[in-house]
Amino acid sequence: MRYFSLLFFVIGLQFSCEKEPIASKDELTTQEQKWVDQKIENYEFTLQITCFCIREYTLPKQLIVKNKKLVSVDGVSVEDLNDPAFRTIEGYFDLIREIRKQTPDKEAITFDPELGYPTSIFFDLSFQMADEEINYSISNLTALN
Repeated sequence: MRYFSLLFFVIGLQFSCEKEPIASKDELTTQEQKWVDQKIENYEFTLQITCFCIREYTLPKQLIVKNKKLVSVDGVSVEDLNDPAFRTIEGYFDLIREIRKQTPDKEAITFDPELGYPTSIFFDLSFQMADEEINYSISNLTALN
């Protein structure tokens, strides 16, 4: 009986340590091309970061992009900010690639079905570390003139 208990424990431990499958690189490329094909250079969107961070950091923020460059976050010029979490949509595609290089244990990404931009980006870099998980939610994207 002890042998079977030990066997089930070892099997369970093995499965609990395996990394979850990560979304296809092809899907990322397909969605990014869909976004590029929109040719949207001026837009605004709401970003909400969910993490083990201070409350002010996790509040929704309005980002404005002009000529494919981030110009402001909640009305504050990006020149006055030093935070790599604030990016253009193209920058969030880059972020996904950057974090994938770290081989995260879990990834969950959803895309806008019409425009192709990521609407939710979640990474858990390591199941063994606490509180390093992060989620970026992008919503209310509106093209500007």
